[in-house]
Amino acid sequence: MIRQNQDYLLFDADCGICSWSSELVKQMDAKKQFVVEPYQSFPESELLKFGISYENCSKKLQVITRRKRVYAGAFGVNYFLWQKPVFRLLVILIYALPVLLVLELIGYRLIAENRHRLSAWFGLKACVLRR
Repeated sequence: MIRQNQDYLLFDADCGICSWSSELVKQMDAKKQFVVEPYQSFPESELLKFGISYENCSKKLQVITRRKRVYAGAFGVNYFLWQKPVFRLLVILIYALPVLLVLELIGYRLIAENRHRLSAWFGLKACVLRR
């Protein structure tokens, strides 16, 4: 169940890159500001309350903020980074220089669309969950 007054970062546990990245996020989030969980840990009916489905989650990471806003993909990454003071300047630059935001969006999309292939290339577990 998604609790109030908590930020959530939902990733795809069936993706090696996503699972590896979630471990990195947990290390970066020493103060535990975020609940970092696979979207598969929540019933889809719970996610639908926020306007997101399993289909959405299987394509991009999803961040549900304590204010009940949802950020997907690169925007979710940026929301997470903004919460870490050391990365705020980077986030400001990304939004101040549109070319950086475009490059980030393209990069995120390329990785997201090829994540299972990349996971296999890097020897990470992928496609192990039964759907």
